[in-house]
Amino acid sequence: MKARSFLIAEYDPFIVIPINLLTDRVDDYAPNIGDYVVVIHGEKLYPAIVGDGGPTFKVGEGSLRLAKEIEPRANPYRRPVEKLVVTYLVFPRSAEPEKSAPDYGKWKTKCEELLKEIGGVGEGVALHEWEDLLKKEEDATE
Repeated sequence: MKARSFLIAEYDPFIVIPINLLTDRVDDYAPNIGDYVVVIHGEKLYPAIVGDGGPTFKVGEGSLRLAKEIEPRANPYRRPVEKLVVTYLVFPRSAEPEKSAPDYGKWKTKCEELLKEIGGVGEGVALHEWEDLLKKEEDATE
């Protein structure tokens, strides 16, 4: 697991970027795996990361955790939205130098800092605070 990924689609909020964008290492503005992202849906802002690369013809894919937060009835066969109403604000070259297990508090703090660098968000708007569902399940079984 350490060599490949720490992310689990059911538990972790992340997005998938078309692989052809991830392979562009020359462009300083091209995203990379691990870069921070703010997912915007309506008036809600969700901190996340670029977690994977996918097909070149598919844009807008997110983890099941992210989908279920946007629409609780979402599942692998049911999209959370049908229209173009979700925006991904990707911060290229913002990934941490070392990969590690998800730390949602750190993700939120880093996304807040990155948003401030581009002017911040409006008054009364805050980033979503993710609960660690995997830890919650582990605690329940003990």
